[in-house]
Amino acid sequence: EADAPPPPPPPAGEEERAVARRAATAAAEAEEGHDSSIGSLLQGAGLPEELAAPLQAAGIVDLPSLLVAASRGDVHRELRGAGVSKLGQRQKLSALVAPHWEALALKERGNEAYRESRFEAAAGAYSRALAVLPCAYTDLALACYSNRAACRQQMREPEAALADTLHVLRYDPANPKAVARRRVYEQALQGA
Repeated sequence: EADAPPPPPPPAGEEERAVARRAATAAAEAEEGHDSSIGSLLQGAGLPEELAAPLQAAGIVDLPSLLVAASRGDVHRELRGAGVSKLGQRQKLSALVAPHWEALALKERGNEAYRESRFEAAAGAYSRALAVLPCAYTDLALACYSNRAACRQQMREPEAALADTLHVLRYDPANPKAVARRRVYEQALQGA
C-alpha cells in the first residue's frame, strides 16, 4: 500500500503571510489586553486547566485553532480525539464555537445581498455577523470586516470603509485586498 502523496506546499508567500499575521495578531491582542489562548478559553468556560495540555498537543492552542478543529466535521469526535473525554466538557467547548456558525450564516446572507447590489442589507448582515463573533480577528471576522468595507465603498462611505480596512490590516498586514482598498479609500478621502 503506497503512502499518500504529501500535501502541496503553500503558495509562494503564504507561509510568510501566515507568520506575519500571527505576529500581528499577538501584538494586537497584547495591546488590547485580550487573550484567546486555550487556557483562557477553558477558564472562561469553567473547565479545568488540565485540558489545556492535551488540546495543545492536538494543535488546539487558541480560539481560531478550536474553530478549525470544529469545522473538520463532528466537533465532539474532534474534541474526544484531542483528549476531552467528558461529554459535558465537550459541550462547553462546542458552545464556544456556536457563534461562529451563526456568523457564517449571516456572512453568507451578506454575500448574497452584495451579489444582488443590496449594499446596505449586505453591510447590515456583516455587522450582525461581527456582533455575534467573540473574536474580532478570526478568518471569518476579518472576511466580514473586509466585505463590509466593500459595501461601505459602494455606499459612498469612505471613512467607514477605511476603518474596516484598517482593522483587517491590523491583524493581517499583508492582506492583498485590504492593502489595495486602503489606497483607494485614502485617495477618496483626500479628494473629498
